[in-house]
Amino acid sequence: MNYQDLILIAFVFSLFSCSDDESFSVECIPDNLQNDVIALYPFSNGSLADASGNGNDLDNNTTAKPGFDRQGNAQCAFEFDNLPISSEFLSTENTSFLDGLNELSISLWYQPQDSSRAIGAFEVLISRDEGPHCPDTYGQWSIGLYDCRKAVFGYKNSVWDEHTPGNSCEMESDALTGHWHHLAVTYNHSGNTLKLYRNGVLKSTKTGIADCGMVPTVEDIGDLFLGRDYTGRMDDVLIYERELTAAEVSQLSELEPCCD
Repeated sequence: MNYQDLILIAFVFSLFSCSDDESFSVECIPDNLQNDVIALYPFSNGSLADASGNGNDLDNNTTAKPGFDRQGNAQCAFEFDNLPISSEFLSTENTSFLDGLNELSISLWYQPQDSSRAIGAFEVLISRDEGPHCPDTYGQWSIGLYDCRKAVFGYKNSVWDEHTPGNSCEMESDALTGHWHHLAVTYNHSGNTLKLYRNGVLKSTKTGIADCGMVPTVEDIGDLFLGRDYTGRMDDVLIYERELTAAEVSQLSELEPCCD
């Protein structure tokens, strides 16, 4: 083998090595939390690119704009102002990466704003498809704020954040508004098991299919939406094709913001 052949082999090897390294490497996400990520939206510098390397980028055809993250870094989160008219959101119609999932986990940070938000309104943090569905779901499945701005995850059933004992609905909404919260939800097809965690703590678990007078279904249809009808900020959205453990959720809730 001559010198030119060795150079060519080394060059080809370096190309493959770079490709492997770039498949998913984000310093703010520890290696153990990068397994089975199918989309990551850190919103660094106002970018809507999928930082997981899977190409599941978002679009912004509205007036939603970059904002401050939970540590005050500019253009490292996205903010939505859907008062008085719902018109700001992020979305993508390329949603085949969400098809056929037997397990699903979503981690995100959110800061609801404007306490004048109607307490009975459903604010979408993230959903697939649109329109109200039973039970407590907007779209095929969704994570939203509803009923005193408490977090709710719906997927053939619904699981809710806790209500602080003694709080009126107005008190509950005011207590949640203006603060950053980490939210994580998990779905497992086995037993149709749903879990909801806020700030690293498991708040509720639900199994089985809801009794809605009809059997709730989830179809692999519809666009992916972030921030629809929501007034507030959102950051560091991670979507997994597996069920996160309680320890992993706790670890995610303690991470620094992904902001380059």
